[in-house]
Amino acid sequence: MANHVLYDEFYDIDDLEELPPIRNAPRSKSPETHPRQANHKPKRPMAEILAQVADQSDGQEGFDFSYHASRHERQWILDSLGHFYEQQWLEDVLRLLKGGKEANVYQCLTNSTVAGLDQPYIAAKVYRPRRFRNLKNDHLYSEGRDRLDAEGRRINDDGMNHAMDKRTTYGLELLHASWIEHEFQTMQVLHAAGADVPTPYASGNNAILMGYIGGDEIPAPTLNTVELDRDEAKHLFARVLHNIEVMLANNRVHADLSAYNILYWEGKITLIDFPQVIDPNVNRSAFKIFERDVTRVCEYFTLQGVKLNPHRLAADLWTAHGFRMSPEIHPALLDAEDEKDRAYWRKMTSR
Repeated sequence: MANHVLYDEFYDIDDLEELPPIRNAPRSKSPETHPRQANHKPKRPMAEILAQVADQSDGQEGFDFSYHASRHERQWILDSLGHFYEQQWLEDVLRLLKGGKEANVYQCLTNSTVAGLDQPYIAAKVYRPRRFRNLKNDHLYSEGRDRLDAEGRRINDDGMNHAMDKRTTYGLELLHASWIEHEFQTMQVLHAAGADVPTPYASGNNAILMGYIGGDEIPAPTLNTVELDRDEAKHLFARVLHNIEVMLANNRVHADLSAYNILYWEGKITLIDFPQVIDPNVNRSAFKIFERDVTRVCEYFTLQGVKLNPHRLAADLWTAHGFRMSPEIHPALLDAEDEKDRAYWRKMTSR
């Protein structure tokens, strides 16, 4: 943890206008001529890929990567990605794609022995350990959500829950892991449902491995940096709405959606960054948060020439999926000692 704290003092990089060249990157831009894809086989089910990675774990040491990091950042990467290197998910960390207050994202070279991965690169999102400890209004997003351990299992231990309630050092570490696992599980659910999200491969040790979006030398930019003609904007807006509806159908609201959290590559979009995702069934602020998401997305597409009414659109999407504008409160959130909560519960159960 000491190394994590030291790295929190490392500078934030909000945007990288130019990315340095990387070693070991294949020079061909054509997938057909890439040596790892020349005899490309159909994708195998993710369960088989995960099983192979687990079988190949042989405790390799000497994780020496190409990316030139500072001493503190290097140790942070080793702590967070060393386990994935040992499990042969990746061979090398090539470069930093994006740095910020929440996490750094790195472009990594995948291990050629893991058959079934459909591209030579993988993205590693490495979280800043103190990010979620200092998140403003974290209760706004965590309301009603299960607390998850580092393995993605619901925490039922009274001592662990007490530590999180009191926000002790141990409790903050548990909460941090829970935020990461919520993001990973959300990506799994949405990917299985056909949403445009990066393929989630593995999580743990303060990081998530996911599909890389972009080319050999250039990562996919965020949508806010892209100007679209009106026809393409209308098409992509419809695709964003499709993804929003997939999320609602799976009881998810992104809670931080905007053109800054949507990647654009070769005419397609990919939604990213899900740690703050909420369940609209149990969060009392769910519609307000959802409406904010829709409004932020509409702001971008309005600038691209698409005429929109975000407030009406948000309300129509919300009710079409069976959610109430003033959602019912989950029983777990009611206070039995509060007369207003008791009255509310009596009203709900008397219908």
